[in-house]
Amino acid sequence: MGICKIAYSLDAPVLNLAIRKAEYLILGLCIWLACTGYGLISKRDGQPFCATPGCVRVLVNIGVSYRRAPLSTLDALTLRDLPGFYNILGSIPGIKGAVVVETCNRVDMFIDADESVEVNEKILWNWALETKFKLHELRRLAEQRTGGQVLEYLVSLASGLESMLVGESQILGQLKSSLIEARGLAASSPTLSKTFEMSIAAGTRIRDQTGIGQGTVSLGSAALKVAEATLGNLDRVKILLLGTGQIGMVLMKALKSRRITDVTVAGRTRQRTESFCRTFGGKPADIKNVTSQLGLFRLVMVATRAKGYLLTKEIVVPQLKGDHSPKLIILDLSIPRNVSPDLEQLKGVVIRTIDDLRDITDQAVSVRKTLVKEAEPKIEEAAEKISALLRREEAEPMVSDLYHRADKIRREELEKALSKLNLPPHQQEVLETMSLSLVRKLLAQPVVNLREAAKKGDRKLLTVAGQIFEGE
Repeated sequence: MGICKIAYSLDAPVLNLAIRKAEYLILGLCIWLACTGYGLISKRDGQPFCATPGCVRVLVNIGVSYRRAPLSTLDALTLRDLPGFYNILGSIPGIKGAVVVETCNRVDMFIDADESVEVNEKILWNWALETKFKLHELRRLAEQRTGGQVLEYLVSLASGLESMLVGESQILGQLKSSLIEARGLAASSPTLSKTFEMSIAAGTRIRDQTGIGQGTVSLGSAALKVAEATLGNLDRVKILLLGTGQIGMVLMKALKSRRITDVTVAGRTRQRTESFCRTFGGKPADIKNVTSQLGLFRLVMVATRAKGYLLTKEIVVPQLKGDHSPKLIILDLSIPRNVSPDLEQLKGVVIRTIDDLRDITDQAVSVRKTLVKEAEPKIEEAAEKISALLRREEAEPMVSDLYHRADKIRREELEKALSKLNLPPHQQEVLETMSLSLVRKLLAQPVVNLREAAKKGDRKLLTVAGQIFEGE
């Protein structure tokens, strides 16, 4: 029902008074909105508007990857107490949320922060302190990104372009599990969660559109090639797999694709190990028992998330049969490392790590350059769409605040008018409806302008909210 139709439901004297009250209401709203736009009023319930300069948010990424650091350095920078580090990040002024991604190729921190607060140096300082790593060396190794760079990097990561094995799909699961863990620890923010979800969806879509994940050298197949370089054909080799997580699953699938079935599997719990073997194959064993029987195996693949070394000199040396013992190949794909580097000094023991996959991956990258070029513009486009959606949401707290305050003024003025008019209930309802309609019509265009300004990244218009009454 329009305002004019509503007005005809009122008697003439009542109508005149109602119109005067409506004029006061509109004038009050205009004054309030203008004051708000120029920063004279900036709080509701003690909380600043997100559109004020001090509350503009920015995404920050700080990370170290295989591109700049070897496995030993990545291992040293891995956070052994991730929940504790999330607490540290949460205590840094300006940080609203964080998601940490740790894989065998990288340690990445994604941060939702206030733009006006410098957080990078504090993050680096605490990271170095937590891992006992030299701060100046961490500064040299760390790649730092902000804003749109973070979005492009995250979409590229989900698309598989940042992986050592270009196009590999394990990173998608790792991004999802990192987000789930951060949410479980109440560390992520709504903005970060949406950013991760949209980036993962975009990465999946780009993989489908370009085929970049098809025929790629998987982590599992690359690992088996490294083992074959020392052991030759693996068909009759007794193999032990330690780990029933995502990397363990990838390794097991690679073995099955080669029809290699003589594989013993041990995980953190017997129940988990048996479930893994029912799904992917292999013979379940208890991890404590099997690590004391390493002499039975020629190839040991380690892929767990244990925080310490599972295989040390004390465990391995007693099981070696002197100079006549066949070579024992230990392939450590864990982050942090689960195999003590001291084992490399033992005769008859060969240690291989993710670093040994580089030659294979370099060949794969050269073959896939065309697909990478096809994916890059799609990544830029996806990142810009995500950025526009995130920017649009910047206006929502202010839009909500506008409606909240406008309705508060409407109700206050309506209550004053009704107390003087002594109207019957049905006419009170008419005036109530008219006041609601006035507020909606008054705020309709300003709200559209606010949302468009946010979508375009026009923060000047967001800050000077007095311009919201002007058309585009």
